[in-house]
Amino acid sequence: MSSELRLSPKNRRAILELLPRDRLAALAAHFELEVADRRSTTAHVDAIVRKRTLDFAALLALLTRDELKAGCEALGLDATGREKAVLAQRILGEPAEAEDPPAASTSSAPPPPDANHHAALKSKLRRFVLDTAGGYRGRDAATTFASRLLQCFGWPEAGPPDATLGASVAVVEAAQRAKRDVALLWNARRLLLDVVKHDVMLDYAWKELLRVCLQLDPVPQYVVLTNQRDVHLYDLGRDRETPRLTISLDDLPKYSEAFPFLAPNWLPGTTPTIINVSKVSGQVADLVARLYRSLKEQHPKRERDVVQFTLQCILTMFAEDIGLLPQEYFTSLLYDGARSGDVERRLGELFRLMSTRDVPGARAVPFFNGGLFTNPVTLPLGEAQLGALTKASEANWKYVEPHIFGSVFQGIMNDAERHKSGAHYTALDDIMRVVGPTIVEPWRQRIRDAKTLAELLEVRTGLLSFRVLDPACGSGNFLYVAFRELYRLDTELLARIREFPSTQGQGKGKISWGVGIQASNFFGIDINPFAVELAKVTLNIAKKIAFDERREYAADLAGQLELEVDPSLPLDNLDKNIVCADALFTDWPEVDAIVGNPPFLGDRKIRGELGTIYLDRLQHALGVEGVVDLCCYWFRRAHDRLSNGGRAGLVGTSGIRVGKAREASLDYIVGNRGTITNAVSSRLWPGDAALNVSMVNWVKGAPTGPCSLVIGDHVFEVPSIATHLQIGADVSSTIKIVANKNSSAMGVIFGADAFRAWSPKNESGFVLEKLRGDPCVRPVATGDDLLRGLLASSPDFCIYMVDAETEQAAARLGRAAFVHLKVHVYPMIKGRAESSGETHHYERWLRTWWQPREPSRRFFSAAMLASRVIVCSSPQARPIFVFLSTKFVPTNTLQVFACDDDYSFGIIQSDLHWAWTKAKGGKVRADIRYTNEVWTTFPWPQEPTEHEVAAVAAAGRNLRQVRDTLMKDNGWSLRALYQASEVAGSHPLKDAQAALDDAVRRAYGMPAGAGPLEFLLELNQLVAEDEAEGRQVQGPGVPRGMDPRDPRWISDDCIEPPPLGNG
Repeated sequence: MSSELRLSPKNRRAILELLPRDRLAALAAHFELEVADRRSTTAHVDAIVRKRTLDFAALLALLTRDELKAGCEALGLDATGREKAVLAQRILGEPAEAEDPPAASTSSAPPPPDANHHAALKSKLRRFVLDTAGGYRGRDAATTFASRLLQCFGWPEAGPPDATLGASVAVVEAAQRAKRDVALLWNARRLLLDVVKHDVMLDYAWKELLRVCLQLDPVPQYVVLTNQRDVHLYDLGRDRETPRLTISLDDLPKYSEAFPFLAPNWLPGTTPTIINVSKVSGQVADLVARLYRSLKEQHPKRERDVVQFTLQCILTMFAEDIGLLPQEYFTSLLYDGARSGDVERRLGELFRLMSTRDVPGARAVPFFNGGLFTNPVTLPLGEAQLGALTKASEANWKYVEPHIFGSVFQGIMNDAERHKSGAHYTALDDIMRVVGPTIVEPWRQRIRDAKTLAELLEVRTGLLSFRVLDPACGSGNFLYVAFRELYRLDTELLARIREFPSTQGQGKGKISWGVGIQASNFFGIDINPFAVELAKVTLNIAKKIAFDERREYAADLAGQLELEVDPSLPLDNLDKNIVCADALFTDWPEVDAIVGNPPFLGDRKIRGELGTIYLDRLQHALGVEGVVDLCCYWFRRAHDRLSNGGRAGLVGTSGIRVGKAREASLDYIVGNRGTITNAVSSRLWPGDAALNVSMVNWVKGAPTGPCSLVIGDHVFEVPSIATHLQIGADVSSTIKIVANKNSSAMGVIFGADAFRAWSPKNESGFVLEKLRGDPCVRPVATGDDLLRGLLASSPDFCIYMVDAETEQAAARLGRAAFVHLKVHVYPMIKGRAESSGETHHYERWLRTWWQPREPSRRFFSAAMLASRVIVCSSPQARPIFVFLSTKFVPTNTLQVFACDDDYSFGIIQSDLHWAWTKAKGGKVRADIRYTNEVWTTFPWPQEPTEHEVAAVAAAGRNLRQVRDTLMKDNGWSLRALYQASEVAGSHPLKDAQAALDDAVRRAYGMPAGAGPLEFLLELNQLVAEDEAEGRQVQGPGVPRGMDPRDPRWISDDCIEPPPLGNG
């Protein structure tokens, strides 16, 4: 049975439940899983556990070391060690079920081998591979192969004492007893090795050998099968049909970790470590990032040297696989240097040769230079560091993809550094959604339109001088892709030019395939020093890959290889092109196109992460009023730096489509001669950042053709794209309605966990039993508890003393509660208020420290005079509005509406109000955040009749009754109810909602066939116009002239706290 299958759903769930929701969301997105409720941690866990085809080993590889340790502890496994792979193996290799064969045993448990031992093993295996070239021949070929292989691992020529070389085993074939020879049988380790003839296909040989293995006692767990050209490793505990590893014999040294069971000091339960080195994977990027972090910790005062050394190694690994160095030159150096203990000396010699232009005699190592090797750096390497570098070097860097550099960049930062900078690398598909429309398509059209040789040459002159900037370049992914795509366009252009006879032959008109796009035309800015240096390496690698791709194309096109000087060496010195600076306060170079993915840092986090001084400076420098997402400043600055006809394409949070963020970014662009030419309205970000993004491409000036807008899976060709990035009404021109003012607000922000009751997740909270009955202890309502149905049965509690205006009054009112806050809240607020690095919010809060940080006192003092209010979770995926008892204290995860009548509930619960909410609200991943701008611009019915008001109220009451009945009969929460209703065809809840929507439309007098947003937008303009001219308009609540307490639109149903609450 596979160890992965032995990891039961229960144990998988135990591991996943240790992770926070945003981490689970990122994993679910990575494996493209559908999650029933993205706001629920349980729903994410369920989606992952129930996906039977999901490779859990691949999921474990995405976890951090700390997460894997916690998983080991949850399963009762050993959680010691620093290597992620070892921790993951322990989780996957947990004790088997009873029917599984027993694990192999050993009499001793020596310490694990160090990096020098590994290097010596790889060096011996390299020699073994060379000696085996052509294969061993004769009767003893199989046993000779097995013996020589075992000698590499440290065994004597005769092999291990408890193993049999050249074993003969009894089997039954075609109902006849027979003998079958195998190269090695090692029952103590449940291992078999067999060598078949050189021309035998291993897949064919396995079918016969598997029948042999299944007749043995014990059945081997590991089987190594080879024809001395290729090697297959089978793990019968995982899969009897498919090999765990398939490699050529030449690659055996690179995969030595896959054969731990051959080593004298093998520990039972140690499973093969297999990192695919046929290409550079995320695992390999993690090795490089781990090396960097380890060296940085070891040499805290030499950070610049650590950066340079790491990048020297990256470029050298690429160089040996792309042909700039002899094949496996660097990898062999590490093998031999580890064995002899002089790796640092050998690396120093290599890097010096790479930096030296003139070397006497023939040279195997060419001149690289380019800034990176001008003054080469070497650092001493410990065992783990050398092991990580060696394993990374074994990977094939020839076809490295740009996202790998993003993985390295993100991997070198801890969570705090990533959160503060908002840095998240971009996947290739998303890069092309920017580079394609902004750079590739305009140039491709110019090439397509050029017909004559003169026109083609003119286009090429422009292409070769085209300049690109990424002002938040990170690892250089966007620059890499932009360079590659422009190089491909140039190759396409050269092919067109070559069709003219005058460009061939040896005349002056002959085209040169070696002259092309220059890296010096690409510019980048980033605040992270490592990112800047990595981007320089990335761009130099792009140049080599692009040239080799062109050379292959030219050879195919010409029918013979057209020899050109490889422009890859020496490396380009890009120190003046890619610089380390704060792009928002640094001069940008003059360029033709600006692309990139500015950092994601929401308006609610920006002040805390970057500080008030920085934020004030930013707003003053770029003329932005209010706090908006950090990416907005890049949009604004990019547009300012474009010349007429210049293009830009940036990735931003989907919040740039609404509110202040849109005003500061897209509205600013369009209002200053910009035209959006191509956009992705909203897309779930595939990286670690848990949010939705928008991708916007624009030109400064008028477009030359139709515009493309991507919404979901559909592409719309439209004459123009509005800044809200939607089809239909543009609600950006709405006007605030005074009549709506002060009747809705976000719930209370406590600001400190100590205001809430104690729980395992809130150890600073108060003990509820000690304060139960205290008049200042109130039940708390949160958005999640509302949707999960916990408010009526098991709400959380809080200390709430907003009525105490002085500290003395709070002490009298709160008694023990006051003492608790004095101990757990006051010191924190006082310390933050006195800290020069904090904002003035804490100084203000210190004056009423016993109250929540943001109590919205004026609003709630008025709203709580009624017995109930309307609330909704914010953010939320669906329109779910309820009446809530004012005995609860709503938190900021709820939007509160100071309305207690059924008519207002019906309007707010209607699909018209939800359409307006989606258009005007903020975005949190796929959910909608209810914002003040939704409420203050939403127009209410202006002239409804009493009959229409009563009909809306009745339909709203009916909808609540239907909800309550369905939840009671099925044991559902609100969330479960709405999920269950999302089915094709009729459903009681959908029918009740449709009836309410019809009643609301009649109250509005909405014409049949009118679009919701178009209708509401026009009504907003009319209501605002009436207010501006002094005419009275109808706002929230029962319309004027009608009895507000008329039982036709007044009821008393609401969510009440349980009897134990202190109402």
